This record gives sequence, C-alpha cells and structure tokens, in this order.
Amino acid sequence: MSQRDRMMLTASKYSIGTYVNRFVAPEFQRMIRAEAGAQPDGNNVMAVVNGRLEYVYRRRGECVCVTCGSVKPWSGGLGGMHTGHFVSSRRHSILLEEDNVAPQCSSCNRYHDGMPQQFRLWMEHVRGVKVVERLEALKRTTRKFTRDELVDLRVEYKRRLKEAEREMET
Repeated sequence: MSQRDRMMLTASKYSIGTYVNRFVAPEFQRMIRAEAGAQPDGNNVMAVVNGRLEYVYRRRGECVCVTCGSVKPWSGGLGGMHTGHFVSSRRHSILLEEDNVAPQCSSCNRYHDGMPQQFRLWMEHVRGVKVVERLEALKRTTRKFTRDELVDLRVEYKRRLKEAEREMET
C-alpha cells in the first residue's frame, strides 16, 4: 500500500475539517519552518527588531522570528519556533496559504497575539502590499477541499519537509 493510499484511508475516517486541523495543517507548518531552517548559513533574514526592519544572521537549522528577530531551532516545539499566520483564521481559504505564514517565535505568536503591527510591516516590505491585500481579501472567501486534494497536499508537504531536513543534514 502506497503512502498516499494509507493517508487516504486515514482521511476517510475523519471529517474534512478534522483531517485538515489534525494532519494537514501541522505538516504544512513544520514544512514552512523546515524550509526556512534549511537555508544556508549566513543567509540573513529580514525581521522586525525593536520596531525597525533589520537583517538577522542565522545558521542552518535555525529560523528567525519575523516579528522580533529572535533566532531559534526550526523544530523548537511549544516554547520555540512556530509558524505564524499574518491573517489569522481557521478558514480553509487562508489556512494553507504559503504567502500568509512565516516563522514566528512562540512568544510573539502565542503570548503577543501574533504581533500584528510588526507582522504587517514585515509582510508589506518582504512580500509586498499586493500580497497583503490579496490575503486580506482571501479571508472573506470560502474554500472547500476534497479529501483527495488534502491528501495530495499532505503528500507534497511531507516530501518538501523531508527534502528540507536532508538539506539541514549536509
């Protein structure tokens, strides 16, 4: 039985919403952090530090919090690095949108409500105003995924996660 077939079997046991929240979204978030961590040493990352945009140094395997500039291991868990959402929503139209997420430390993401002013400053400078406007409009739309689409996304996220992990090993 292939990996996709096993995932399809698992997906069939859950509602779409539960499958997204329990399996797809966590895989997506790990992949985002791993890809950021897989960048080579010295790949300085733009972040908001004390209210100003600055480049922050990081080593391979680390992520920079885009809203405060702290540097932590990509897989830091609850007290470490998270994947912050610029436009916060559990709506499927925005939840898995790659332009909407970036590495964010647990303090900024969890205890400071995502640092929305700093996140906006970073988003507008790094990703552009048009992307910000598109994401804000997307929040007001509805997106329905099929199980097949979700399983395909999960397969792709797992592949990209493994590739990023391999990059960090070299």
